[in-house]
Amino acid sequence: MRKSRRYLPVYLLVVAALLILQVTAYAEYVNARPYKLVVHNIENLFDADGYAVFQDYRPVDADGNPQYTPAHLLTKIQNHARLMARYNDGSGPDVIVFSEIESDFTPLPDGARHDHFAVLQRYADVTLAEMLGELFDEEIADLPSEILLLKGFEDHGLTGYDLAVAYERDENHRPTHVQKNVIFSRLPIMHEKTRIHPVEGARPILEVWLDVDGHGLAVFANHWRSRASDREMERIRIQNAQVLKDRLDALRAENPAVDFILGGDFNSDYNQSHRYPYMKKTAVNDVLRSVGDERKVKRGNTDAVYNLWYEYDINRRGSDTFRGYWGTLMQIMISSGMYDFQGVQYVDNSFDVGRFPGKNVYVNSGAPARWYFFGDGGGYSDHLPISMKFTVVDDDDPETKLTLVDPGVNDDEQWDPIPVSYEIPAREYVLLPDQYAGRELRSEEFFDRLFYVTGTITGARQIEVNGQFYDLFSHDRQLRDHLSHLGGTGEEVRFIGRLGMFRGNWQFVIGDPSYLNPDW
Repeated sequence: MRKSRRYLPVYLLVVAALLILQVTAYAEYVNARPYKLVVHNIENLFDADGYAVFQDYRPVDADGNPQYTPAHLLTKIQNHARLMARYNDGSGPDVIVFSEIESDFTPLPDGARHDHFAVLQRYADVTLAEMLGELFDEEIADLPSEILLLKGFEDHGLTGYDLAVAYERDENHRPTHVQKNVIFSRLPIMHEKTRIHPVEGARPILEVWLDVDGHGLAVFANHWRSRASDREMERIRIQNAQVLKDRLDALRAENPAVDFILGGDFNSDYNQSHRYPYMKKTAVNDVLRSVGDERKVKRGNTDAVYNLWYEYDINRRGSDTFRGYWGTLMQIMISSGMYDFQGVQYVDNSFDVGRFPGKNVYVNSGAPARWYFFGDGGGYSDHLPISMKFTVVDDDDPETKLTLVDPGVNDDEQWDPIPVSYEIPAREYVLLPDQYAGRELRSEEFFDRLFYVTGTITGARQIEVNGQFYDLFSHDRQLRDHLSHLGGTGEEVRFIGRLGMFRGNWQFVIGDPSYLNPDW
């Protein structure tokens, strides 16, 4: 008894000290400054040099009509500056991982790079609108699109960014890929550690190391080979994934607790192996080892990475749409090291999808309001941005792990394809006949707007409005067939449709069967 009495207080003191340390560590975690990282496919930000591999981004079309002009570039940059200003109370994300920024096909001699800080300084007294307007000249035309984007951000108050670019060039110093991955960061970039990793049939993977309050964080920007459902393209993505996996294995061999974030457009769904069971092996799930078991990744001693889509409501997972269904091509994955109390740490449940109704998504469906060329251009992107937060802990304790609230699990068996859901829009978002009667609809004022239309459908599945004929289209195949069946019958129909253009033809797109003869 004496022995127990002698050592019991010491035991309790040790336990109390450990509890105090854990509480202190958690308090520091809660109070630490969070950093916001956004991953965004900007949908083809092309520069103004007049050279473009993609026909749509050349200055004039096949008939010599203006097509992609400095005014289009200005619109696109300003729209995305406004979009990124939605983060961090208007100041923009701390780190942005961009996909689909055009490679510079008019590079400086001998492969030299533009100094983006020098360019910003040179044009500090003028705006991007002036640069792409009355001041536009050859020098400005030759600036890479990421530097013009950086200037547009500065004009909009999104300041303090450095950038890193993934380039793979041929013997003539010309890029070997149409697009590249780019990272903007307010956190210091350790440029001496920046690396690119060439892959088969896709943009090189960009590896960037950030100094996060004295701690290293590796961020990998990806844009893998496209066509998620294509078995043959998956073979190429497997190679893309293997290049990344080999690099991660090397980093983990040096430091099992290494902090890294994988982001970008993987052109795969987070649950690729479940969504496409005919694929015996998938790049994301089988090679990269992306999983939903957050506890497993948190524990460490694994080569798996946690996919942040498993943080999100299973019925709302989606960043892009294809043939009427949501996809998750944009992804963020994190390492086991992001869960310990050493260096950089993930902010639990901070994953989010950037849906801003009336801005980058349509109010009636939540689908991305993608870029269009009409007039001076408009819209945003065919992908929604996704985001996460991370912070720094100074405990230097890799054994203590973050306490998770509602940790992610592998719930693939509970997942079903998610259709784009259309709601009848409020009348304030729809133009009624008396608002457009006698007006010229084929204009910037009306492009991409919702209309309430009445009339009869012709045998060619068209309808006449204000003396002009418009095609009728729907992504819903049954509705499209029904519209064709009504053609030529003389039966009057009413519908809600979005005015747009496809391959030079004007059309109304009817999003949902409920939009035909709505109960208005």
